[in-house]
Amino acid sequence: MRRLVVALVAAMFAFALVGCGGGEKAAAPATTAGTAEPAAAPKPAAAAPASKEVTDTGLSTNVPAVFSQFPSDTVVPKEIVDRITAKQPTLIYFYDATQNTSVENRKIINKVLADNRGLVDLVAFEIGKHVSGDAAQPVAVDKTFAKDAKYQQAVGLARLLGVSYTPYIILTDGQGFITWEYRGLVDKDFLEREVLRASN
Repeated sequence: MRRLVVALVAAMFAFALVGCGGGEKAAAPATTAGTAEPAAAPKPAAAAPASKEVTDTGLSTNVPAVFSQFPSDTVVPKEIVDRITAKQPTLIYFYDATQNTSVENRKIINKVLADNRGLVDLVAFEIGKHVSGDAAQPVAVDKTFAKDAKYQQAVGLARLLGVSYTPYIILTDGQGFITWEYRGLVDKDFLEREVLRASN
């Protein structure tokens, strides 16, 4: 009889615990699992920085940025030396008179210099007779013109400045520094910007 009473008391105690919330702890994990918050969404990848436009430099892709003292050498024509001594910004133009690109460049140069009269002097050298088809090779002296002092000097200057291609533009500022080089057909706006920069 005593065992039966103990069993009944134990059963009632167990039911009392369930009725008072004792069983909620066991049920809680199931509820939590069913209503678990979704995992945080992955952060979006940072946007790649916008690349700068190549044209921002104003340079053709085959001429690196330059800012160097104009070389001092006996092959530098007096007309260039005089301008550097006088602190006169100068545009030195190497060209081939038979080349359409050279002719077009000269028109652009003339227009820019006319629009900005007096800021930059122009000194031009025809070296087309001495330039081979390979732009990677230095300018060579054609034996036919070997006795022509003017051509010899133009070719000597081109070699000193590393010019191996026409048309080719070199700009110097009032301090005698080379501030810009460009080979090939130039953009008028680029040229005007560099002329203004060299003259400041």
